Amino acid sequence: MRIKPDKNILFPMLFFIGTLIYLELVNHLYTYNNLDGKTIYPILFAIPMGIFFTILSGVFNRYGNMIIMWLITSFSCLIFGLQLVYYRVFKVYFSFRTLGMVRDVISEFGNDVNNAISSNIVPIILVLFPLVGLYFLLKNVFLCEKRKPRHQSYLLIGALSFHLLALLFLPLYGKADYTPYDLYYHSKVPELSGQQLGIITLTRNDLSGLLRENDEVILVDNDNLIFMDELDSEESIPTVKPQPTKKPESIEQDISKEEPTNIPTAIPTPIPDRSPNIMNIDFEELAKNEDNQAIKTLHSYFASIPPTNKNEYTGMFKGYNLILITAEGFSTYAVHKEVTPTLYKLTNEGFIFNNFYTALWQTSTSDGEYVALTGLIPVGSRSMYISRNNLLPFTLGHQFNLMGMESKAYHNHSYTYYERNETHPNLGYIFTGKGNGLELDSDVWPASDLEMIEYTVDEYINEDPFHIYYLTVSGHMNYSFVGNSMSFKNRDLVKDLPYSSDARAYIACQIELDRALEELIKRLNEAGIAEKTVIALSSDHYPYGWEKEKLDELAGHEVDTDFEIYRNHFILWNPGMETNIIIDEPASSLDILPTLSNLFGLTYDSRLMMGRDILSDSDPLVILSNRSFITDKLMYNSSTGESIYLTDEELHSDYVKNINAIIKNKFTVSGSMSKMDYYRYVFPNYPEGFLTE
Repeated sequence: MRIKPDKNILFPMLFFIGTLIYLELVNHLYTYNNLDGKTIYPILFAIPMGIFFTILSGVFNRYGNMIIMWLITSFSCLIFGLQLVYYRVFKVYFSFRTLGMVRDVISEFGNDVNNAISSNIVPIILVLFPLVGLYFLLKNVFLCEKRKPRHQSYLLIGALSFHLLALLFLPLYGKADYTPYDLYYHSKVPELSGQQLGIITLTRNDLSGLLRENDEVILVDNDNLIFMDELDSEESIPTVKPQPTKKPESIEQDISKEEPTNIPTAIPTPIPDRSPNIMNIDFEELAKNEDNQAIKTLHSYFASIPPTNKNEYTGMFKGYNLILITAEGFSTYAVHKEVTPTLYKLTNEGFIFNNFYTALWQTSTSDGEYVALTGLIPVGSRSMYISRNNLLPFTLGHQFNLMGMESKAYHNHSYTYYERNETHPNLGYIFTGKGNGLELDSDVWPASDLEMIEYTVDEYINEDPFHIYYLTVSGHMNYSFVGNSMSFKNRDLVKDLPYSSDARAYIACQIELDRALEELIKRLNEAGIAEKTVIALSSDHYPYGWEKEKLDELAGHEVDTDFEIYRNHFILWNPGMETNIIIDEPASSLDILPTLSNLFGLTYDSRLMMGRDILSDSDPLVILSNRSFITDKLMYNSSTGESIYLTDEELHSDYVKNINAIIKNKFTVSGSMSKMDYYRYVFPNYPEGFLTE
């Protein structure tokens, strides 16, 4: 019997191409609420993939091909549905690198996922429509017969031709940073790739990166790179006059939502030592003697990096105790003078960072910890887990251990979640969580931060000095009086607040963190060591598990989702400080480790951290996960390529281009350091050379 080509080739091809274009458009509309000119790329890349799927569906006999069609269509719908729901919950795209955590994610976020599915039931149903269409087409239209090699070769040529056509269209928006061309060939930023190139290309890049190990380190040419200190020099010409674009009004508002305190800024007595904060490492010599080309490239890179200098705050807290806290879901909206008085006190005393940002990374809390604890940028997903066997000499756990202490870490959730039983001992901590020694009075979700403090403080309060790390969980979503036990516990304390139920529930669960801090300070005072103890607290991420309208409600205005949404507090407090030290320059969680290392007079090399000592004279740089950035001169939006100028001074014409190059190198280097255990090449005899005087 002669097979009609339209039913055995054309119709299946149109079905697969149409299905993928349809899924891309549904996902784009429900994720970004609009379509723009760049939507052409998801459509163009859907065509060759649809033809490729057509080839796969013609390899076997009729029934085998029918099964293949069902599998391909089901997998496509699953991937698009998964990305849609995952993005709605976590505000980042799913990566196949997180498959090892599926069981933990389901156990912890099961209710959140169910809520996301129920609240997005319409787009999910739309994503499943191709399966309904396939059922009817298989019954009435498709022949599904095995195709002749000649016909398959035609399809292959067609797939390659349309893929080439898609590539030819990439320069349509130019080849500048974070254009479709740059994202496809160079940068591969998941958030921007999903938006501009589509889920098909995002998934293909994710799978290829998972399957293909590549030790090559490709950097932007350092010989042509102008570093930020050079961009500010008098020789920085040609210049460009800033556009008359102002910072969004909402970002100019006071971050605390309370009346600002007019306490004078403390100016410490200058010290003569303004030398670079570096160790005795000759990177050029290391590069000269290294055979591994990737490691040689990293050595050469660090040889070119300008260090930060010591300053009047260097060693300010030398010999002090340090309690470092990563607070789950903490944000500026948790701070209220009457409802959370301890948080209010700590955010308005000590060091006050008026322009601090906490980025949202691929693996939410784990990446938030990774940034603050290692001073490195998480690249891809599960960076903390990937580095679990690496040498991480600059972590505070290891640094304080070298001074004869036993650094301890506590978490009031399962000690195995995110494999912290493996990662946190590698950070230098004796790690205790639920399941390996932390027994709380109540078995609820989320657990009580207050109970964690009450249970653990006696384990170190009589040691002097000490370093303790806490990872809290009371502020975890869901933010409702039904889905959050801490919100329910503190519901009466927020009943009179002028907010919706969910907004009050968020503040209520953060009250538990406030009470935990109150108890902690009380115990430090009773032990007579409060004035010799520093409390440093930052968030892992903003409370992303909401619709944006909830954040708008708490903020009292429409929150800017490009920059303002990441703005947060960094608490750095010691009761012995007589006056506040106010820092207005932009800073981020990436700067926490170098800043604390400098304040405590630890041995570290500022060139080997991706952030900077906030208190130094180096130029500020805030890096967000999508490669947007903030300096003291401008705010650059990588999604749009637009710059919001914060100064009237003329800037180097390559200012944005060069900082983009610096950031690209930081991402590349940080990922390579983790993958290749780079610190072991620099410090083969660790801990030699690290002992603090």
